[in-house]
Amino acid sequence: MTVLHVMPNVSRAFGGPTESLIGYARAARPQGIDVHVAAPSVSEDDEAWLREQLPEASFHFFASAGQHAYVVAPGLWRWLWRQVDRFDVLHVHGLFNPVSSLSAHIGIARGVPTVMRPFGTLSRYTFSRRSALKRLYFALLDRPALRRAAAVHFTTEAERDEADRLSIDLDGRSAVVPPPWRGETVTPDLSEKASRPTALFLGRLHPVKNVSGLLDAWHLVVDKQPDSRLWIAGDGAQEHVDALQAQVDRLDLRESVSFLGFVSGKEKQRVLRQAWAFVMPSHLESFGVAVLEAVAAGLPVVISGEVQLRSFIQEKELGRIVDRRDPSALAKGLREMLSDEAARRRVAEEGPLAVRDSFSIERVGEQLRAMYTEVISSLDRSRSSYA
Repeated sequence: MTVLHVMPNVSRAFGGPTESLIGYARAARPQGIDVHVAAPSVSEDDEAWLREQLPEASFHFFASAGQHAYVVAPGLWRWLWRQVDRFDVLHVHGLFNPVSSLSAHIGIARGVPTVMRPFGTLSRYTFSRRSALKRLYFALLDRPALRRAAAVHFTTEAERDEADRLSIDLDGRSAVVPPPWRGETVTPDLSEKASRPTALFLGRLHPVKNVSGLLDAWHLVVDKQPDSRLWIAGDGAQEHVDALQAQVDRLDLRESVSFLGFVSGKEKQRVLRQAWAFVMPSHLESFGVAVLEAVAAGLPVVISGEVQLRSFIQEKELGRIVDRRDPSALAKGLREMLSDEAARRRVAEEGPLAVRDSFSIERVGEQLRAMYTEVISSLDRSRSSYA
């Protein structure tokens, strides 16, 4: 079986979507699935990094123009029209961008089983912030493709439930396959924890992550627990970072809040090892790779209900789910996690095992193969009925 993934962006800065693509590709290989990736070109460093991550995958990079969601790649579309029938399945990642939208239409038009992954963009929050132009774009391009796709790929049941309200008629055409966990799961040594109660945010510094709301809540945390501190690890647009740092000054939080910048490798492992709890109060999180990473490191988490991994956290009792709009609720959840030593010890022991059992490469690979096999079979059945 050969699967072509189309991504609107495969740079390291794209974060979770790129990481999840790597996970899916690695999970597919032991299942006998050959992976190809088509995407707009990235920097030489990012391309080298991606090829190192996926040495057995085949990459097809194309020149592009524009930025953010408005990137176009005519060469990719021309190549896809000519070559897509070489593949057993076309797996398109993302909506609301021309690279993904037009690629899905090409696959469908060419009669190739096409799987679409929305990246969490079919949520109430997403549509509440869409302009009239974006809504028109969805009506003209993405909704028709979703209705004709062989399958729609969600990463959690919660994401699928939110999409149901859009009346796309997903009955029998949806599949839930989470990104696999690719790292190690090791019970942490609690003697390595920071000397003061320390919460960690790890992710892209973007308004959707609601770090501003986290700072408002943190002001309430240190008011009652003055020795607590918050590490903010990640980077983003300088304008937004400057605004967050100005908010720290305005709230007089310089003594308790540290901006660590982008962390990776040993430095990332260090902050995960030393933190007491993890926090992610996002307005929207289509899965929550950073949350999974924290739990795999044995950290209890405090997350908003908009993090789609919330059902796993609730079921396994690995943290608190809080209202992202209420700083006092977020502060309460943080104070509870930082002061509850028994809960932290339990998550340190049970969290890594829960991640390994639920998100292993082997389990996700089997789910991927089942999804692809079903879409190929459904198209064959459709062709037989038509004949």
